[in-house]
Amino acid sequence: MNKQLNLLEYALLSLGRHWKKQLAIILVYTIVVGFFASVVFFTTSLKEETQVVLEDIPELWVQKLAGGRLQLVNQNWVDSLQDIRGVKSVVPRIWGYNFDTSSGAVFTILGHEKLPNHLQMLETIHDGDLGVEMALCGTGLLEGRGLQIGDYFRLQDSEGHLQRFQIVGTFSANTDLLTKDLIILHPDAARNVLGMEQNQFTDISLEIYNVDEVENIGKKIDQRFGGIRVVTSDQLRATFETLFGWRGGIFIYGSIISILAFLILAWDKASGLSNEEKKELGILKGIGWEISDVLWMKLWESAIISLSATLTGIILAYVHIFIFEAPLLKPFLIGWSVLYPSYNLFPVINLSDVLMILALAVVPYITATIIPAWYGAITEPSEAMRS
Repeated sequence: MNKQLNLLEYALLSLGRHWKKQLAIILVYTIVVGFFASVVFFTTSLKEETQVVLEDIPELWVQKLAGGRLQLVNQNWVDSLQDIRGVKSVVPRIWGYNFDTSSGAVFTILGHEKLPNHLQMLETIHDGDLGVEMALCGTGLLEGRGLQIGDYFRLQDSEGHLQRFQIVGTFSANTDLLTKDLIILHPDAARNVLGMEQNQFTDISLEIYNVDEVENIGKKIDQRFGGIRVVTSDQLRATFETLFGWRGGIFIYGSIISILAFLILAWDKASGLSNEEKKELGILKGIGWEISDVLWMKLWESAIISLSATLTGIILAYVHIFIFEAPLLKPFLIGWSVLYPSYNLFPVINLSDVLMILALAVVPYITATIIPAWYGAITEPSEAMRS
């Protein structure tokens, strides 16, 4: 134990003699690891938050397709689906997208007579169902246009006419990820803006008595009707997880390449020992140090550098993601909409993520320095002193 403490003390003194060089290595190392850890933390947290957002979605919904594109459904579809055994309720939905030419934003329009249960009203000046000229708006519209409750705004309908609505309330959810650009209108007003007929709907959601039968009922509906797409809540969750995993994967692969490039540089520097370092190893062996002692000393040096840089990078990644709200990553991993959702990611750090970061950042660096150091340690002292 005392021997290892003495080797650790010598390693610290050795690093201190070349502190400028070691500080530069730690700085670059920290930046590379910090970016990699930021992507890992952000992607994991975003997946967790998305799962929370999707808790209130229907167990099953049906969409009509033609040529692979979404088509409107009629009232007779609602009646037919209601007759299927195991279906508790059938709720036709009215929703779509509206492009705002003034801001370049795309708003999500939802036709509903009142605020859905999974949303929380922040402020309102109207009780009861919505009128055809009333609107409940997410925070994105109010912030983007500088509007307040009671103000009026206009939306362009499918024929190019401007429709006037009064903002009677604003709402929030557990996250703004899916609601910041949402505008809730009376069903008739939503149909008018989206260019839908009176008896038409965007799609149909179904509530099932037994959640274990969702897949079977979905297959039954798919077999009965042609040209449809049956989507389950589990499929949507998997889709979102794959989506964010794919985007995060691009940056993770880029980060791994950066780590590998740094390790190659470390290997090159370590394998090309300077004359001073060779003489130092020769002196150490000449005064009785064994090869194992030299390797332990180099192990302590590389462990100090790699752990210091990795832990600092992890801390910086935590601050970047969960305190400063990921300004460098959010535009790329959330989406490319004009209305970027503003929200605080809930801190989610899995032990597996931390272990992966340590495995990719610490172990290869130690290997990249120990192996070249071994070649230097087996050199004869006399030969090392003549270097």
